[in-house]
Amino acid sequence: MNRDELLLRGADDFVRLDSLCSDLLQEFAAWLRDHQGRTPLEAGGLAHQADRYLRDFVVDCKETGPADEDPTLVRQYLANWYIVHTLYPTHDEIDRIREALVLLYRFLMDRGVVGEAACRAAEAALADAGYFHARLEAFWNLTPEEIDPWRAQDDYRRRRQG
Repeated sequence: MNRDELLLRGADDFVRLDSLCSDLLQEFAAWLRDHQGRTPLEAGGLAHQADRYLRDFVVDCKETGPADEDPTLVRQYLANWYIVHTLYPTHDEIDRIREALVLLYRFLMDRGVVGEAACRAAEAALADAGYFHARLEAFWNLTPEEIDPWRAQDDYRRRRQG
C-alpha cells in the first residue's frame, strides 16, 4: 500500500479505506508477532486496540486516514474520544491503548506510511500515562459546569483549518 491510498479521498471513500485499514491491521498483527516477538494473543489484543483508533476514530470520526501525520490525533483519541465513547473506560485499557498506538506508529513508519517525525510525535504525545489517567479521573468527577472545559481539552470535535 502506498501512502496516498491510506488517506480518505471524499465522502464516498469510507468503504474502500475501511477495507484497507482492516488489511493494514492484519499486517500490524503479523508484524507484532514476526518482528516484535509478541504471542498471537498479545498481537491480536494490540491490533484490536489499534482497530478502534484507526477505523472508528481516524477514518470515521476525523474523516482522514492512517497516513495523516497530524500529531494531535492520538491525544484527541485517548484523552477525549475514547473516554466519552466508551461505556466504562479503565486505566488498564488506557495503558493497553497507549502501548498499541506507540507500536502502531512504529509499524506505520516501518511501512513508510508515516515519517519518522510523525512516529516520534505520536510517541511523545502518548509518553505521559499520568496525563491520560488524570483525564479519566477528571471525567468521572465532572460536574455539569465542568463538562465544556473538560471537552475543550484535546477536543476531537474541532476540524482542522486548511
